[in-house]
Amino acid sequence: MPMNIIYREAETSDAGKFLEYCKRVGGESDNLTFGPEGLPFSISQTADYIRKVSGNPESAMILAFDEGELIGSGAISSVSGRARFSHRKELAITVRKDYWRKGVGTGLMKVLIDFARKNGTEVLELQVRSDNESAIGLYKKFGFEKIGTYKNFFKIDGEYFDADFMNLYL
Repeated sequence: MPMNIIYREAETSDAGKFLEYCKRVGGESDNLTFGPEGLPFSISQTADYIRKVSGNPESAMILAFDEGELIGSGAISSVSGRARFSHRKELAITVRKDYWRKGVGTGLMKVLIDFARKNGTEVLELQVRSDNESAIGLYKKFGFEKIGTYKNFFKIDGEYFDADFMNLYL
């Protein structure tokens, strides 16, 4: 498998490729907030979102490519538009299953945390399925701490799963 990973900010021209990627990763595991249906947005809505993120100095959408193939994505976004929450940002990453445990998640985390530090973020927060030991290990490696558990956070095919809430204090 080729491993020439390039991390870069998303561009509006990536919208269609990103939506197809989401369908793929959504169908590869039940660890995400969406399944094989992907995200409920059109290509133009996704391009508008990418444009909005790239125009906001406090948000980022980073894509990971290997030989032109989209293999991972990560984002940092505001928790809300309210001033009292401006010190906090939400972090999310996804990686194609055939690239799990190959350093792609680590690379995305490094880029995103560096972005957050440079932009004055004080707290990064995320939610992760409580039984996703691999992802939890990645987050702990970067200093994230579990701050609580949300019981029955996910309901997948009639079965409930908990999520851990984790924070990184920069």
